[in-house]
Formats: sequence, structure tokens, C-alpha cells
Amino acid sequence: MRAREDTPGVDPTGPALACLHHLKTPFLGAAEAPLRAARLTHHDRPAGDPLPDLGAVDGIISFGGAQSVTEIDRYPYLLEETALLREATERGVPVLGVCLGAQLLAHALGGTVRRLPRRAVTWAALGRLADDPLTAALPDPVYALHWNEDAIEPPPGAVELLERGGLGCAAFRVGSAWGIQFHADVDGPTLDAWYERYADWVEAAGVELAAARAADAEHLPGQAQTAEAIFGGFVRRARAARTRAPT
Repeated sequence: MRAREDTPGVDPTGPALACLHHLKTPFLGAAEAPLRAARLTHHDRPAGDPLPDLGAVDGIISFGGAQSVTEIDRYPYLLEETALLREATERGVPVLGVCLGAQLLAHALGGTVRRLPRRAVTWAALGRLADDPLTAALPDPVYALHWNEDAIEPPPGAVELLERGGLGCAAFRVGSAWGIQFHADVDGPTLDAWYERYADWVEAAGVELAAARAADAEHLPGQAQTAEAIFGGFVRRARAARTRAPT
């Protein structure tokens, strides 16, 4: 996915969303279906793709990655992205951060990111804490997939939307910006690839592979509803917030 626009099968009147990717193999997974209602551009940040022009988009989605905000100075492109997310929020542009993207958003707005005592590979049952357009359609509790080693403390004034489950802030909102620490975008094929590529992460989390796959089998069927609530809800918010006519 290199700074290109998706056109087949999308709503030509949908909001223009910039998707910022940080993995060597970017994916949309369970987010693909709800994002068909938008016009997407994809920006491979480690590969050097430029950041979007805030005047040309209706919203930004910052996806996950293996990088850590606790080491953000090692990644100039993450420092640039942090500044963009801060400016977007200040201008009222809708922003959605997922996992690393949520950590970048929290950091940009004055929150903090820290290491967990142990890497997390788990489905956490999280109840709702506040009414919000992006979490209202989630089951209560929602089973939220965590594959991460960092935890968020949200920015001052942020509203926490879901319980923490012992893993730091799971979801927060500040104005036009939302951050979720869990992976509402992961589907079965994505998880299969992760087990192959990041098997050491499962071991580091102290989780038996068979137990992890059993939990996946139990909770993956609910991912479509979770993805629709989060990504579909974000598309609707971006559509409602835009002031420009679609091109």
C-alpha cells in the first residue's frame, strides 16, 4: 500500500480518509468491509510515503505497528505523524488511532505511553464506561484483541470509553479524535500471519499457543460487529464532519 487511492467498490460520495500504515505488510482485515463506505488513500510511513494534506481529507486513521512510542525518537516519521495528529485534532479533523496509532495520538495530545510488565496476547472483556458514537454499537462487554507490549495513559481531559482490563487505557476520546489500544481491524487471515511471523510474542506473553488459538476461535466471529462499530462509526463521523462537497 504505497500512497495510492482505493477506487473499486467504494462509495464515490464517501468521506476521504487517509490510512497511515506502519507494518512491513499493511492490512485492513476486518476494517475493510466498513471502510468501503469511504474513499481511502494509503500511506506507507516506514517506506517514506508523505503524510496527507489536512485540507484534502475528511479524516485520518493511524493503524498499528511494531514500533513503540517509548522509543519514538528513533523514528522521525513517527515524530512527524505525531505533529500531524495533534494539528488534525486542534482543527477538528476526525482522527482514529489503532494500537500504535492510539499511542501516537495519546502522546501527541499530552498523554503517556509505558511498557506493560509483560507483553499481552489476549482477548480482554471490556465493558462500556461512557456513551459515544464509536462504542455505542459494540457488545457490552466487547471482547477486544490485544497484541501489544505498551500501555496508554490518556491525555488530560480525555474521556475513557471502555474498561481497562488491566492493560492500560483501552479506548479514549478527545474532541474529534479517538484512540483504541485493541485490534478491531484483525481478522482470521491476519492472525494466522501474525502467529507465523511473531510466534515469539506469544511465548513472551506467557500464553500457550493452543489456548491462544482456542480464544481466537471463540471470539473472532464477533470481530465483524466490532469493526463495523469502530470503523463504520468513524466513517459516519467523518462524513458528518466534512464541509467540502465530494469530488
